[in-house]
Amino acid sequence: MANFNDPQLLPQRWAIILLAGGLAGVLVLSLAGPLPGLGAAGATVLALHQLMA
Repeated sequence: MANFNDPQLLPQRWAIILLAGGLAGVLVLSLAGPLPGLGAAGATVLALHQLMA
């Protein structure tokens, strides 16, 4: 469960998750194309959200 005493915890977590997803998406985009890049970005965001929740 989230700690509601620290209001910066949730935005910081989402910044890390979205940054990692964007980085993975750009990397795969440059190697394989737009559709796999979107898939990699989405999978990274979902996986990190599950791990960090």
